[in-house]
Amino acid sequence: MKALRNLFTTLAVVCAALACVVSANPAMGKEKAPPRAEDTPQIDENEILGEAKIVMKMEFVKFQLDDKKEWDNHEYVDGAKTLIIKGIDRSGDHTVTLTPRESGYEPVTLTIKNTDFKRTVTKTKGRTQTIAFLAHYSASFTKVAAPKADKPADKPAGK
Repeated sequence: MKALRNLFTTLAVVCAALACVVSANPAMGKEKAPPRAEDTPQIDENEILGEAKIVMKMEFVKFQLDDKKEWDNHEYVDGAKTLIIKGIDRSGDHTVTLTPRESGYEPVTLTIKNTDFKRTVTKTKGRTQTIAFLAHYSASFTKVAAPKADKPADKPAGK
């Protein structure tokens, strides 16, 4: 019986010591707090490049941005009927010439103005956020007018 009493006394002393240690260190047992706003680096939004999203009814339309033959930073989505041009400088206006791969349609020229880019924030996994500037357009192509055929000349009456 005396041994059992000594065991309980020892257990009580150990619990009291642990309670003192936990109360002295309030951060013990808690998760680490996320970084404060002042710890995160500030991004200059004027340096972020823009994206133009052009919706069309034709697939894999060729394009030229500011009369440049090649623009590698682009992709086709939604069954290749939506063109997304990435990495556009937002400081000035740009022109995009869209040429359909199917014959019989006229090319379309769009003007991307620097005021057309709208700031959007997309959330990703966790607490990170991505800031992007998007401009949305739709393009419709008109058919090339077919040349009118001349009327056949009247044939002289037969014998």
